[in-house]
Amino acid sequence: MIRTFIHRHRLFLLNLTSASGLLASSDFCVQVFYEKKKPIDDKRILAALTTGAVMGVEGHVWYSFLDRAISQSTWRNVFKKVLLDQMIAAPVYTLTYIIGTSILEGRRSSRELINDTHTNFFPLYIADCLIFSPIQILNFKYIPSFYRVPFLSLIAFIFDAFISAYKHEHD
Repeated sequence: MIRTFIHRHRLFLLNLTSASGLLASSDFCVQVFYEKKKPIDDKRILAALTTGAVMGVEGHVWYSFLDRAISQSTWRNVFKKVLLDQMIAAPVYTLTYIIGTSILEGRRSSRELINDTHTNFFPLYIADCLIFSPIQILNFKYIPSFYRVPFLSLIAFIFDAFISAYKHEHD
């Protein structure tokens, strides 16, 4: 029964675990190697893990939809996917990250959330577009859909470290 569930939902589980694990791992690396924190902020890592899980679900739903809506990997369709990804998904992921980690780190008032969003959204969204647009061209053109998340995970680990360092430098 469990084996059947895992087999049936392996893509969803892969997306969920890779997104949450990598976001938490990236934040851990930022705390240890960049911020040189002692002790490690467990609450912040848990916030990254939880926010990453939400982002993994968002990614699973989004990429499944995008692959169904635009199925052929012609160059024209690849550029359509990249444009849609950057115009629709990237702002959602950026907001999910900023608001999710802020709430889970204890900043819950509207004023704090608006301030966090105002401070962090535009720089993080621009960085996302600059880094992931060319990566997504490769991803949508050459990577089979089942392997897209692991491919993106390699790039996302580095990007997640950047966004964690950037956001927490501006706290």
